[in-house]
Amino acid sequence: MHIPKSYRYYKLPDLAAICNIRQQEAKNLLAPLINLQPSDWLSMTLEINMSIPMQNEKAKSELIVMPVLAEMWTKNQNFKPLSGLSFNVDSAKGLKGRCDFLISANPDVFDLDIPVVCVFEAKDDKIESWYGQCGAEMYAARLFNAQKGNDIHTIHGAVTNGFTWQFLKLEGQTLFIDSQRYAIANLPQLLGAIQKVYDFYK
Repeated sequence: MHIPKSYRYYKLPDLAAICNIRQQEAKNLLAPLINLQPSDWLSMTLEINMSIPMQNEKAKSELIVMPVLAEMWTKNQNFKPLSGLSFNVDSAKGLKGRCDFLISANPDVFDLDIPVVCVFEAKDDKIESWYGQCGAEMYAARLFNAQKGNDIHTIHGAVTNGFTWQFLKLEGQTLFIDSQRYAIANLPQLLGAIQKVYDFYK
């Protein structure tokens, strides 16, 4: 069996073959949700940042995704975004590498600790190409939590190119992929979607 070198090389067929995770489309995965108005700070920050050339996923991660997650942290300080950490959970299965953003529901964490409840991946091309990577990181998050005695069965995630966001949910052995996409252009709806994910763990 071919084992990917790291999360980045995971595709949906790898998730099925190695982790026994199957994908399924889900209509309105986060419905119903309530729009959440952005702060003046976030609106101004994104307006400025979007005028800066963004040539790759690192730029989009820093200029768009991180401000959004920082805004959500100010509203939900039990959910802390951790950026660019190595997340080596099971090297034999290729569940290793860096994650763009891991969300921990431990308000006191300054480094990686349980529970990890959500994964955000920032990409610079077609987001559907990266469901496998995000799903592998979500599966690794569930293993990581279980290894440390916190058995959370449902993990959320999202893949984004900065401008468009698509949410995923790992429940049991099924990776649900939302049929709806959320746009940074409709910021209140996007923030409401992230809030809906966070509310699941409250």
